[in-house]
Amino acid sequence: MSSNTHKLISGKLLLVRIMKFVVFLALLIGIGGCKVDTVTEGMVNDDAFIKQKNQSLFLKVAGNIGSRKLLLIVHGGPGGNGLDYRDSMIKATVEPNMAVGYWDQRFGGNSQGNGGKSGLADYREDLLTVVKFLRAKYGADLKIYVMGHSWGGFLTPYFLGYEDNQSLVSGWIQVDGAHNYPLNDSLTEAMLAKRAVIEIAENRNVDHWTEVLNYCNAHNSSDGYEVSAQLNQYAHKGETLMDSVFAPSGNYSKEVSSSYRNNRVNETISGLLGVDGPTYDVNPDAYLARIQLPTLLMWGEFDFVCPRGLCDDLNVKIGSSDKTIQYFYHSGHSPMMNEPTLFWDTVLDWVGKH
Repeated sequence: MSSNTHKLISGKLLLVRIMKFVVFLALLIGIGGCKVDTVTEGMVNDDAFIKQKNQSLFLKVAGNIGSRKLLLIVHGGPGGNGLDYRDSMIKATVEPNMAVGYWDQRFGGNSQGNGGKSGLADYREDLLTVVKFLRAKYGADLKIYVMGHSWGGFLTPYFLGYEDNQSLVSGWIQVDGAHNYPLNDSLTEAMLAKRAVIEIAENRNVDHWTEVLNYCNAHNSSDGYEVSAQLNQYAHKGETLMDSVFAPSGNYSKEVSSSYRNNRVNETISGLLGVDGPTYDVNPDAYLARIQLPTLLMWGEFDFVCPRGLCDDLNVKIGSSDKTIQYFYHSGHSPMMNEPTLFWDTVLDWVGKH
């Protein structure tokens, strides 16, 4: 091949590279100049992936955005997903009255990514990003109410008590939340041991409750993560053995899995990363008093996973003067499933007043 031919090929390659760079630059400029179209009226059913560092956070917003109110669900886990809360009841009773945001946390639900960090501060920053996205997408006048459940009940106060984050939302709903992990474990152990004595005396599920009682007597909730995990397993099993806990109704159904769901993988990753491990080193008393938002505390009477004592602790320690408590006497850890009518009626009534 002649030197002229080499020069011609080299020149063409250079031109192609320049053209690719120009196209890439144009895309960057176009992306940087994109404006989120604001939606303030009518019913919506929007799916979005919000880029947050190495993660793409999934968010579905469905319901009456024209109400100018939105319930942002902060799911449990870690590694759970928001769409588990989008059941037949919430679609029929809540979405027609207000919008609902079903957000999947990093390493949870439909959220995607090539890894990234799993520190508590990263989850807090993610939640801030989602709230800002909602205000940009649906208007700065949108009233956002964050609802934390279980592990989400740690993340929401951790978020609200930091800097001026609470100024971006209008209210906080805490549902059987784990705001204080060491206290949570001690309450779970005490509740399991007390219930075991009652159930054994009544000759109900004696083998199981004897095992639970022996374990509680032989271990201390502060002995480490392995003990905590075992207590958590006993707690979930315990509520299923309570006759007073209502099972979900026969017509109960969850949202059908979306085509891009990878929740099983994310749930496994969350477990391997031990996402909630560092919560044991967090002292919530350092920020609970800073939370001044109107607050609704909702708790299942037979929640062994996050016992009612956590509700009492929050009621005393948060700084808000506007606090409402609703107990569910036929519920365990998830009253939105055990007593859905009372649960969502309570939410709608409270949001309507705030």
